[in-house]
Amino acid sequence: MRASEFDGKEVIEINTGERLGVIQKSELLVNTDTGMVEALIFIKHGWGGREKESRTIPWRQIRKISDELVIFEAPR
Repeated sequence: MRASEFDGKEVIEINTGERLGVIQKSELLVNTDTGMVEALIFIKHGWGGREKESRTIPWRQIRKISDELVIFEAPR
């Protein structure tokens, strides 16, 4: 999966139902030794397209990726 394929998907935490927002830009953190994806870096933008905040979601926390959603489970 390419990082660009995450654009337009809404990010939701499964336990709380918290909606983090819609991905406008994302990056995948890849371990260069193993070639495995380690995390999704979700970047939120404010008005004017400026980067507002970013959140790193470890790949092991992602439970489902659909056409419209990325569902993850944060540690309790």
